[in-house]
Amino acid sequence: MRYSTMEYKVNQAYEELNRLIQWHPDSEEKFLQKMVCFLLPRQRKCWPEAISVLRQSLETEHGMIFVEKYKDKLEWLNSVSLLELERKIGEIYFVDHYKMIADQFLYKKDFEISLFLRIAMETGIRSADIPCIEWSCMHGKTIILEETKRGDLYKKVNGTFPKISAQSLRIMKLLYRKQGKIFTKSKEYYVRKISFAWGIPGFYIHSFRNYRRKIERGISAGVQVPRIIPL
Repeated sequence: MRYSTMEYKVNQAYEELNRLIQWHPDSEEKFLQKMVCFLLPRQRKCWPEAISVLRQSLETEHGMIFVEKYKDKLEWLNSVSLLELERKIGEIYFVDHYKMIADQFLYKKDFEISLFLRIAMETGIRSADIPCIEWSCMHGKTIILEETKRGDLYKKVNGTFPKISAQSLRIMKLLYRKQGKIFTKSKEYYVRKISFAWGIPGFYIHSFRNYRRKIERGISAGVQVPRIIPL
């Protein structure tokens, strides 16, 4: 059987989904939900049934049940390149994987590592500069910090200073009260720990900066970020 371009792309999405489920079997239901939200944008009413159909497709030998049922709603895939599709799927799960790793460090009470990872994701500040953050750099949730690479202050694409989340600020306050500073180790220490925990080949700490900058510009590897996906 010769697949159409759309069917081929759905099959590529299947393969990526199966790979992610193998990494984290406990997250299978969440991954199925996100894949359906991605493949069927603005079709919220059919999502509950579609999740069940997608699960059946993954369990069958050929996996065309989902395509046959939602073929008309999947035609938008014909206008998206395979590379764009792979990047978009990768981004969806990149965020989920980050959340899981950050929570793991918190559970283990590795507060510095968790905070390092959270700041990298939330602000896009370079990994070499994150350990330089001191309490004097903090103005509420706003970070005012000089880039060692260029000498300018870190700013978002819109010209404002980067901010961290309320939870990250709580972790930061806890560390400062406990040890009189926020970070006590080198960049290499944090990156090594995060790389090991990430557990997926091809991990690159600079990916967090790239992701944040693209989100600030409202793009995702060349395609518009679909806001309907519950990141």
